[in-house]
Amino acid sequence: MSYKYKDKDGIELSYISKDSHTLLVKEVIREAIKILNMYDKSCKISMGMAMNNTKKFLRKNFNITNDDKS
Repeated sequence: MSYKYKDKDGIELSYISKDSHTLLVKEVIREAIKILNMYDKSCKISMGMAMNNTKKFLRKNFNITNDDKS
């Protein structure tokens, strides 16, 4: 599944500029993808740990808590 996320108003992200904010956000996302891919492909426990580590990393870097609604 590959799709571009849109919110309820139909607004989607566009990160095409080269400003420092855009570059940093892209760097954090690349790092999250690396973390997600670092697991033993034959071990479901390892896969679960990679997924959990990725979620923790994203929550920390984007200051997201479980009770965030916005």
